[in-house]
Amino acid sequence: MPSRILLVDDDRQFGQSVRLALEDSDYLVTVAHTGAQGWRYFADRSFSLILLDLMLPDVDGLDLCGRLRAASMIPILVTSARQDQGDRMAALELGADGYLPKPFDLRELQARIAASLRRAGAPWSDQPGLQTMQANGVRLDMAARRVWVNDVPINLTPKEFDLLGALMSNVGHVWRSEELLWRVWGYDKAIQTRTLSVHVGRLRAKIEDDSARPERIVTVPGVGYKFVDLDLAA
Repeated sequence: MPSRILLVDDDRQFGQSVRLALEDSDYLVTVAHTGAQGWRYFADRSFSLILLDLMLPDVDGLDLCGRLRAASMIPILVTSARQDQGDRMAALELGADGYLPKPFDLRELQARIAASLRRAGAPWSDQPGLQTMQANGVRLDMAARRVWVNDVPINLTPKEFDLLGALMSNVGHVWRSEELLWRVWGYDKAIQTRTLSVHVGRLRAKIEDDSARPERIVTVPGVGYKFVDLDLAA
């Protein structure tokens, strides 16, 4: 079944160009020209991915990004002519899965979309046979992209899931921050260590008994992070 994409952008000519290019690649594209229209489409229909411009006529795109992420775990790619690094970081920290500044090559957009859909719909692992991970009360179903902590289901964003999957793929291993940034966010040069620390903090708030005293995702000062299995550490 073709993936359905919601494009929220007030530039009608740009939206038409993107829609035609993506439909040539067998995506189903719905275009909204205001934030309110985009939110209505999002609420009424099912989408696989959202392309979101920040410069909308009725709402701030960053506010809409945060609202969309709070309501759904599907991938969000921000496409914007705003070049401010602060906007990039704010979008990523609000839960966007990538930031593609305009103008861009449509082939790069298609590559970003394909990569985001793969990460959202397929297991994250360098080991294709590894479908489940379990350690320290946390269980991941890689195929279904579901997580339980002490048998209680937990909702994670796609990036939070990928980050936890990376950490748990080698329990006890110390991951350098640069390694995690590359594995989880890929080649996006806008990603910085601050974004990693923000996502780690959010992940800890969801899976730790006490996020102020983490016992699962542990910081290794000056290096990065590791996932600890208390049974093995004992």
